[in-house]
This record gives sequence, structure tokens and C-alpha cells, in this order.
Amino acid sequence: MSKFTTLSEEYRQSIEAELEGSLELLGDSPLRRDIGYVFSMGGKRVRPLLTIFASEAVGAFSQDVMQAAVAIEILHNFTLVHDDIMDKADTRRGKATVHITSGTNTAILVGDQMMALAYDALEKCSGRHLRAGLRIFNEGVKQVCDGQALDENLSKSVGYTMTDYIDMISRKTGALLMAAGELGALLGGGTTQEIGSLGKFGLNIGIAFQILDDMLDLEGDMERFGKPRGLDIMEKKRNFLFIKAQQSMDRKSFAVVDAAYRKNSVSADDVVAVHDAYRNAGIFEDGKKEVADYTERALANLEALTASAGKEMLVELADTLVKRRF
Repeated sequence: MSKFTTLSEEYRQSIEAELEGSLELLGDSPLRRDIGYVFSMGGKRVRPLLTIFASEAVGAFSQDVMQAAVAIEILHNFTLVHDDIMDKADTRRGKATVHITSGTNTAILVGDQMMALAYDALEKCSGRHLRAGLRIFNEGVKQVCDGQALDENLSKSVGYTMTDYIDMISRKTGALLMAAGELGALLGGGTTQEIGSLGKFGLNIGIAFQILDDMLDLEGDMERFGKPRGLDIMEKKRNFLFIKAQQSMDRKSFAVVDAAYRKNSVSADDVVAVHDAYRNAGIFEDGKKEVADYTERALANLEALTASAGKEMLVELADTLVKRRF
């Protein structure tokens, strides 16, 4: 077992314990059980790990860093709860979503309460960096909400371009990873330059992460992915694959994709047809190149940092994320 795997698992266990402990702040809230259920759904805990490793890349891990890491993870899970409502998703990580188990109204409140809980976690940080940390955190919240709105609105736009898509995922996915990197660097005692570099690392790895996610929607192991194959197609999302196909496929080949997106109800056969059209046109290979490009940009953002175990862990984290196959 590698040093990265061992250390990540140790930190994940601490993160899980902190998440469980945060439920105590809810007292006898009627939403406590549902929020505990969200935490129990698991996940890779990428964002809190990024926060922790960023702090170690510029200085040292501390309890303040852990609180910021937990706040970031709670915020991330809040966005997933509301995202599932908007997408009408029945499952998340192989389990029924909260709006399925407890109803949409309760799920909305669960997300709202989780936002407050995230701020409770962040508030535990010592005062010296709290104000700057709040600025970073708040900017992450605003960008994620804007990204979700862009995803909802622009995906239905006829003139949706790759530039629009990158802007959307930079906010929806990249912004929270950017905040994780910046918070870790800030609380680890990093310089202004180091905070900026680690924020850009998070942003670029977030973009790579989302493009790969779009491909895994069709190419991933659905049993491990925890959602139906081709869900983006069923929801008519203009993801990376769709936009790239629209730009590069000939009219006859793209007609297969367009036909599926025009249907009221997309069947499993339609998903297979779109998948095959993408594969024959080399769209998945284009996606892999984009993932590699943004990963290289992310790693380039680390070059200004001095050599350290934390920096090595960030490189390993990036490598792990972009090699996901579920």
C-alpha cells in the first residue's frame, strides 16, 4: 500500500469522525437523521483531502485545517442534495437520494440546514485567519450556485459553446476545489502566491475532474458509479461530449445524437446509439486529451511550491482523480 493510500485513508477516517461529530450541533433537529443519511452515503472526500494536503504543502496540518476541510465537505454534500432534486435523480452513490427517501420539501430543508452546519464547522477555526477564510468560503458558495444556475439555463440554450461549458464547470465543480486549495494554503500559513497557486491547482483539477465525469457517465462502471448509464443523455444535458460532437462530427453522424436529445423519453437503445456515435467519432479520445491538458495545468501550478510531502500528496491526488474508472 502506497504512502498516499495509507495517509489518505487515515485522514478520511478522521474526516468521517468529524462529520459524525458535527451532527451533535443539530441537537434534536428533525433533519438530523436525514443529514446523517447523506453523510453515510460516503464519497471519496476529495475536497477535504485537498484542503489538508494543501496545508501540508505550504506549512503544517492543524485542527483549524480539519475544520475547514469538514466545512468544505459539508458544503459539497449540500450541493449534491439540491442537485439531485433539480436533476430528479433517484440514486446517489448507489443509494436512494434524500428527496426519494424523505420527500422533496424535506430534502430542500436538509440542504439548507447543511449549509448552516458548514458555517458552524468553519466557525471553529481560530480567529487569526477566520475572516479571510470566510471570504474564500463565501466566494466558493456563490460560484457553485452560479455554476448550477448556468448548468440549468445554458444546457437548454441553442447557442451553447465549449467556452460556456468550461465557464459553467469552472464554477459548478472547479470553484469548490479552488476554495479547498486556498483554504488549506491559508490555514497552513502559506504566502499570497502559494494560496493563489493552490487555488488554481484546485480549479484546473476540478475542470479535468468534471470532463472525466462526463465521459464516465457513458464509459464508467455503473455499479460503482451509483447511477444509470447515460443519465446526462436522459436529462438532455449539453455536457463536454455533446458539445464536442456538435463541433466536430459531420451532420449525418451527429444526427444520431441530435435525434436522441430531441426525444421526450430517451431509451437504453438511444443511449447505446449515442455512445457508439461518440466512440466512432473519437469524442472520448478528445475528452481524454482535455483531461490530460487540464491536469498538466494543475500540476504546473504546483511548480512554484518547494518540495514537501504535502506537495507529493497533491500530485498523487491529481493522478488518482484523473485515472478514475469506477
